[in-house]
Amino acid sequence: MISKLLLPIILLLSLTQTGSGQDLNDQVLMTVNGKDVSAGEFKRMYKKSCDPCDLEDFNSYLDKFVAFKLKVTDAMAEGLDTTIAFREELLGYRNQLAQNYLTDTVVKDILLRKAYERSLTEINAWHILIALPPEASPEDTLKAWNKAVDIRERIILGESFEQVARSTSDDPSVKINGGNLGYFTAFQMIMPFEDAVYRLKIGELSEPVRTPYGYHIIMVTDKRPASGKIKVAHIMKALPPGASEKESKAAEDTIWSVYRQLTDGADFGVLASRYSDHKQSAIHGGELNWFGVGEIIPDFTEAAFALKNNGDFSKPVRTPFGWHIIKRIDKKDPSDFEESKSYLESKINQSYLNSLSKKSFIEKLKKEYNYRLDPSTYDWFIKNTDTLIIMGLSKYRSRDIPAGPIYTFADQKLTAKDFAGYIEKRRSMIETRNPENFINSSVETCLADQIVNYENSMLEKKYPEFRYLMIEFHDGILLFDISGEKIWNRAQEDTTELKKYYEENKGNYLTREGISGEIYILNKKDGMKQLASSYRRYRKAPDTDFQMQKKFNAKGDTLLIIKKGVWYKGDDKSVETVDWQKGIHQTTIGGLPALVVIDKVMKPEPMPFSNVEGEVMSGYQDYLEKNWIEQLKKKYTVKLNGTVLEAVRKSLGYE
Repeated sequence: MISKLLLPIILLLSLTQTGSGQDLNDQVLMTVNGKDVSAGEFKRMYKKSCDPCDLEDFNSYLDKFVAFKLKVTDAMAEGLDTTIAFREELLGYRNQLAQNYLTDTVVKDILLRKAYERSLTEINAWHILIALPPEASPEDTLKAWNKAVDIRERIILGESFEQVARSTSDDPSVKINGGNLGYFTAFQMIMPFEDAVYRLKIGELSEPVRTPYGYHIIMVTDKRPASGKIKVAHIMKALPPGASEKESKAAEDTIWSVYRQLTDGADFGVLASRYSDHKQSAIHGGELNWFGVGEIIPDFTEAAFALKNNGDFSKPVRTPFGWHIIKRIDKKDPSDFEESKSYLESKINQSYLNSLSKKSFIEKLKKEYNYRLDPSTYDWFIKNTDTLIIMGLSKYRSRDIPAGPIYTFADQKLTAKDFAGYIEKRRSMIETRNPENFINSSVETCLADQIVNYENSMLEKKYPEFRYLMIEFHDGILLFDISGEKIWNRAQEDTTELKKYYEENKGNYLTREGISGEIYILNKKDGMKQLASSYRRYRKAPDTDFQMQKKFNAKGDTLLIIKKGVWYKGDDKSVETVDWQKGIHQTTIGGLPALVVIDKVMKPEPMPFSNVEGEVMSGYQDYLEKNWIEQLKKKYTVKLNGTVLEAVRKSLGYE
C-alpha cells in the first residue's frame, strides 16, 4: 500500500503495463506539477540514502522524496532557478564534473602511474643547451643540430663535460653551475627533457634532444630514491654575485658568529629574526614552506636533507645567494599513489601529458561520430594558403572559397567559409610556414574544440550517471536556497514568532525530574538494621554525617560511604530503585545496604528560553517545514504511476 501521507496528493495513473522494451530506469515514476521524474533517478537516490529493509522504510523514503521534489518545484515556481547566481553555481559544478568525461581516463591513469613511478626517483644530470626557437627555419635547425652533434663528439673523445659546457652552452646558468642541474624529479623539467633523462642510464650521454628551447646534450651522473619533503628554518646572510672581498668577509664572519651562538644554546628563531637577511622567513623564526629536491637550489637542498634529526642544524652553508644556517623542523617520506594522485593530476593538467590524453580521447570521438574530412576542400586550402595568410597579413578571396564543408561528424559540420574565418583569426598560434602543416594543424585544433564541445553537450544523453548527478546538483542548490528562505532564515530572523512558538510548546522543554539529599552505603551485607537505627539516632543532630562517620569509620577505614548532592532521572540508576518521595528509603546499592535520604523532590518545569534557544529554534524549523509541506501538497499536483512504482519496489528487493 501507498503510505497514507501521500494519499491526498497522489493520483494513480492507469495501471496498464508500460512497454516492455523500455528500460525501467527511463520510465516515468511520478509527475510533480507537470515535471516528470524517472524511476532511475528515484532508485539512485534511494540506494544512496537507504538499505533495503522493510516496506515501511520504502514508503517512508517515498514520502520524503515527494516532499523533496515539492520543495524543488516551489523553488522553481519562485524563479530561483533563473538567477545568475544559481546558473553560475550549477555551471561550475557541471564544468568540474564534465572533466572526468572529456578525457581518455585509461590513458590518463597510465600517465598518472608513470608520473608517480618517476617521482620516486631523483636524478642528477648535466646539460648543454644549443638555443633554437620553435619556429626556426630548416637551415637554422640543421645548423643547430650539427653544432649539437659536434659538441657531443668532443665529450665522447674525452673532454670534460663541464669544460665543454662552460665554453658552448647557451644556458645562462652555466656560469654558476657549469651545466650541472643538481638533483631533480618528475615535473621539474620540460617534458621532452624529462622523458630523455629518465631513459638514460647513469654515465650515458644522450643524442641531441629537441625542446622548445633548442637542442640539449644531457648526461646522467646519478639516480637515487626520492627523499620526500622537508621543512626547515634558516638564517641567511645575503651575498650577491660580484660582492667585494670586504663584503664577503663580513658576511662570513657574521654567519659563523651566529653559528657559535647556536652551539652555545641560543634560540634559533630569535637569532633568525635578528640576523637573517631573508625577511619573509625571518619574521616567522626563519621557517620555510615544505619543499623537495629540485624545488630549491641544490646546495641548500642537499644540506637540508643531510640533517638526520628534527632540531639538528647545519654549519654555515655557501650558496650563490649567500650564507645559510639550516635547521631541520620535520621530514616526511614520499606519499603513496593515492595520496599523490590529486597533485599529479594538477601537474599533468599543466603539462603536455594532458594533450596526450586529450588526443587519444579525440581520436575515439572521431571514430564514434564518423568524422570525415573532405579531401577536395582540404586540398584547396593547402593550395591557396601562403605565408601571408599564415602570418595573418592576408585573407582568402571570399568568392573562391568552396561552398561545402571541410569536415563533418555526427550531425555537425564546419563549412569552408567558417574554417577560413577561423584561420584568419589564428595568427597567434602560428608555429610553421609550411602550408600543409599549417592547414593540418588548424583542422585538428578546430576539430578538437568543436568535437569536445559537442561531446560535452551530449553528456546528459549518453551517461545516465552524469544526468542524475546534474539533476542532484540542480535540485540540491534549489533546495538549499528555498529552505533558507522558507525555514532557516525565518527561524533566525523572526524572534517574535520564535518566542511565541516557545510559549506554546513549553512542555517540550522541561527540566529533568530530580532529587537532592544524601546516600549512605554500609560496606556490610547484613548491616541494614544497624545502619537504619544509627541514622535515626543521629538524624536530628546538627552534625549527622560527622556522627555517622565517627561511629562506622572510627578506625580511619571506609566502612561507611556518604554521598551528598543532586541526582536527575537517568544519571544514576541506583537511586531510581526507591520511590522519589521526600523521606528515608531503605535499598541496596551494589549488593550493600543503603539509605537514600531525599530532602527535596524537583519536579520537571519549563526551562528559560535563553537556556533552550537552540533546541527551540530546531523545533520551530521542524514546525515551519511541516506546515510548508502541507501547503505544497495543496498547491501542486503529484501523479504517481502505480505500475512503475511496483516495478521499482521489486527491483529494489521488495516483493
